[in-house]
Amino acid sequence: MKETIPKIKIIVLKPSLDLDEIMSIVESRKVKTFQTLLHKPKRSDIHIHSTKLFFEAFLLLSGKYTADFIRETKHTITVDKNVRELIIDEQTYPISEKKGVLSKLGPNRKNKVNLEVQERLVIENEDDIAFDHHGKEVNLPYKTTAKLIEKYPKRILDENKDNVKQPEITIDGATKKLISKLKKPSESGIKSLKEDIQINEILEVYVPIYESRLIGPKKKIKLLRIDAVRKKIL
Repeated sequence: MKETIPKIKIIVLKPSLDLDEIMSIVESRKVKTFQTLLHKPKRSDIHIHSTKLFFEAFLLLSGKYTADFIRETKHTITVDKNVRELIIDEQTYPISEKKGVLSKLGPNRKNKVNLEVQERLVIENEDDIAFDHHGKEVNLPYKTTAKLIEKYPKRILDENKDNVKQPEITIDGATKKLISKLKKPSESGIKSLKEDIQINEILEVYVPIYESRLIGPKKKIKLLRIDAVRKKIL
C-alpha cells in the first residue's frame, strides 16, 4: 500500500480576550468553581494564586484512500422456462427449475440461474480527524480564518516556549487512526489489487488557553481554564 506524508504546518490562533478580560471572568466565576450543593464559599475566601497563558496543541489530519478491489459474489438471473442450462465462456451453469404450485406463481413462469462471478470495485474515501492536546479524538471547534491566525506562529511559540503544550499523540499514531477511519471494514471475499493512502494535510493548531490557579477554603486548589479564542470556560 502506497502512503504519502506531507510536511507539518504550524498554526497559532490569536486570543480574542486580553488579560484584563480574563481576570474579570475569573473573578466572576471563582465562587461557582468551589460551590457545592451544600456550601457556597465567600468571595473573600478564594484567592487567585496565578493566571498563565498557555498555547495548547490540537492536531488535525486529512487524507484520501483509494482502492481497486476484486470481490467474489453471486448474481441470480432469470431465464425462460424451457432453458435447461446456461453456458458462459465454456462453463456450464445449472438452472433452478420451479416445480409444482410455485412454478405457476412466478412472472411468465421463469426459471433462475445462480452465477458465481467476480466484480471489480474502485473505492475513494476522503475524511479528516482531529485530536486534542492529550490525543483524544475530538471535533475541532475552531475555524482557522485569516482573522484568527497569527502571522508569525514560530515566533509566538518561541517567545512562550515554557508554556507550550505539544501534542501527546505522535504523528505516526495519528496517521494510523486516520487510515483506519478512511478504510471501511472489508467485506468477505475481497481481494485487493491496489491501495493508496494520501495524507493531504497535517496541522498543529496552537490555541491560547488561560489557566488560573485558585486556592479556596481549607486550601483546596482548583484550576479554571478559559479558551481565549472562543471566550469559553473549559
